[in-house]
This record gives sequence, structure tokens and C-alpha cells, in this order.
Amino acid sequence: MKVLLVRPEIPNLFKYANLITSEPLELEYLYTEIIAIGHTAMIFDGVFEKKEYSKVLEEFGPDLVAITGYITQENLMKTYAIEAKRHNPHVLTMMGGVHVQLNPDRFKVTGVDYIFRSESMKSFSEFMDAIACGKTTFEPINGLMHKDRDDWIENALLPSEINELRIPDRSHFYAHMEWYNYLDLGSVATIKTSFSCPHNCNFCYCTNLGGGVYNARNLDLVIEELEGLKTDNILIVDDDFLADISRTQQFVRRVKKSGLKKNYICYARADAVAENLELIKDMAEIGFKYFIVGLEAITDVDLKSYDKMTTENINRRCIENIHAASAEVIALMMISNRAVRDDFKDLYKWAKKNKLIYTTVSIFTPIPGTPLYEIHKEEITSKKIEHWDFLHLVLKPKNMNKFQFYFHFVLLSYKLYRLGKQSGGFQFTRKI
Repeated sequence: MKVLLVRPEIPNLFKYANLITSEPLELEYLYTEIIAIGHTAMIFDGVFEKKEYSKVLEEFGPDLVAITGYITQENLMKTYAIEAKRHNPHVLTMMGGVHVQLNPDRFKVTGVDYIFRSESMKSFSEFMDAIACGKTTFEPINGLMHKDRDDWIENALLPSEINELRIPDRSHFYAHMEWYNYLDLGSVATIKTSFSCPHNCNFCYCTNLGGGVYNARNLDLVIEELEGLKTDNILIVDDDFLADISRTQQFVRRVKKSGLKKNYICYARADAVAENLELIKDMAEIGFKYFIVGLEAITDVDLKSYDKMTTENINRRCIENIHAASAEVIALMMISNRAVRDDFKDLYKWAKKNKLIYTTVSIFTPIPGTPLYEIHKEEITSKKIEHWDFLHLVLKPKNMNKFQFYFHFVLLSYKLYRLGKQSGGFQFTRKI
């Protein structure tokens, strides 16, 4: 069978920034599995691909089109499935990925034949074997949903074993290394060493993935994958690379012993960083350049409302520890729809006081599939899924009108960029 693996383009302003662009790792895992079991596959990354999707359908002639994407790509994913059917009514179409995993009902639409929620490549292989043999029953396959006339049959979604993942075939990445970068680091490869997260922030989507069970990969496999990567820069996309401190310490020792010389970026919680200065220094010593930390807020009241289990003091100590290790913080902040004018000013002052260079601000956005969405779903004011990009209001601002809110949000974002630029960051961008 021939399988076309698709990631649609980005339907918002991020597509013009090109500051941080990651390879389609989920498609590379699928590609690796498909090739290993004797089928043919091709990756189409619509974020960068210049060739028209319709042309690819015509030239490649897939039997199955598997499409992934994030929440803002939902409509594009559905459009891609319909176009595949228009090109060939007999082609099979499948939806998958993190948005699909927790919101599968949104994809029970015309043009979609299968919904695959599991992260298990073993289960995907079982599915491939079944359709290759013409089977129409899929009961044992983890997380699969399929149509039966007008109804959908739903298999249970069970946690997956991360150690079953094959080391991904990076043919696509190596052919297009110039597409994937992180700030000033140039070409960056992506690896994943764990599923889900052991914490329970009520706004966070990631903690609910993988069946909500934290599952860490064997470090032997992680080191083997790192040693085989033909790039100097690595983005670790675990939801929290410091979720298990002893494991992170072991990782550092293993990298030192191996002699690997690479630059790393990882996600981490503020409390773990604040409590483990020596570990952060050791990580920086082996090449960790950027720590992406969801600080989220600058007041204890707001942090408590997000169930972060952190404080403003912890956030400050986190920043101090990363700076003490001669590394940089990528500070992820949120601005609430309850914000008043002074909240925007105070966030800027706080970033300046704490010598932050890279600070991103998102608008408070309850994501479907999270506890926070259930709390606020009756207050949602936008029906346009593309607005779930953290740059749009999906809840009505409480203390100003929309125009005023957007004015202060854009002004804050620009001031934070200028602050970072003046502090030595963003040297790879054009002068603004």
C-alpha cells in the first residue's frame, strides 16, 4: 500500500514568523513504521512544501491519506481529506494527532474514514495489516475509530508503551534541514523521550495525552537516537523533561560519558528548575542552551487559578537558576481575559526586572479537551477554530472592550520583543 502522510499549512500569523519551526516527528514515526512493515510512504509537510497538494495526490497516487495537525489546523485537515476523496473516491482517509486524540468527535465528518487516537505504532501496524488484507473489523486495535454505515465504532484508547517506538527514519528531515530551526540555532531535530506529564495544570492539554499516564523512554534508546542524529541542535519535546529528576540526572551522566557534543532545548517546570540549580548547571555544561518554561503569570493569585502549584517567587528563582547556568529562559506567559491596563504594564516591568530576553505572551484560551474548557465553554464567544492560536480572544474581556485588549496585547508583545532585542536576543531577525 501507498500512504501519504500529511501536515497542513499553518492558518495564522505564525507561518510568517519562521522563528521556531519543528519537523513533523509524528509523521516520521508513522513513515518509519510503514516502511518497516513493507509498504510505501511519503511525507507532505504543507507548512513548507511548495508543490500543490493536488499535484502530490496525482503523482503519488496514495491508497491511504493520513492527516495530522493541531487545533487551528482542524478545518484544513478536513479539507485535505475531502480533496483526497475528490481526487480518488476509493482512497482511504485517516485523522490523527494530539488534537484528534482528545477531540475525536469533531472529525466524524464527510470525507473521513478512520480516526486514530493512539500513539502506538504497533497499533498502527495492526491497522495497516488489516486494511491491506481487506478486513473491515478492527476491534482489538487501540484507539481506532471507524465508520460502520452511518455509525462510528469506537475502540478503547489505552496508554501506549513508548519503548515500542522505533528510532525514526529522518530522511525527510535531512532532505529539508533548512526548513526546521529554533531561534538562532539553525537546523534543529526533534526527539521525544516521554509521553504525557505527571502534573495537572487545568489549562494544559498535554497532561491528558497518552491516556493521562506519564511514560518515560528507556535512556539506552534515547542515547542511541541522539548518537545517530546528523545535526548539532536538538529540541526535546517532552512536556516536562525534568518530570523525573533522577532520570534527568542519569541522562546528563550518560551524555557526558558518550562524548556527545550538541545543543539542546527542552521544556521544564519552574519549580523543578528552581529547586535543582546544580542539575541546571550540569545540563548547561553538556549543551542545554534554552529552557522553555511555562511561568504563565506573575502573581500568586493567577498561578493558583491555573492549578500551577507554583508561586511568583518560584518563577523568579527559576529564572535566576537558568541565568546562573549561563543558559536562557524562553518564558511562556499568559494574559487573562480579566486583565486591566496595569496588568499588561506590570508583566513588562516584571520581565525587564528579571532580565528576560525571550518572553512570549499568549491570550488565555481554554482548549477543548481540558478541564478549563469545561469550566468556560458556555462563555466561549468565537466559533472559528483558527482563533484557538493564543493570539485571539475566545472569551469576552471582562474589564475593557476587544479593541482595547488587542491594543495592549500587541503593544506588550512588541515591547517584549524590543526588550529582548536590546538585551542581545533576536540577533537573527531583521531590524524592526
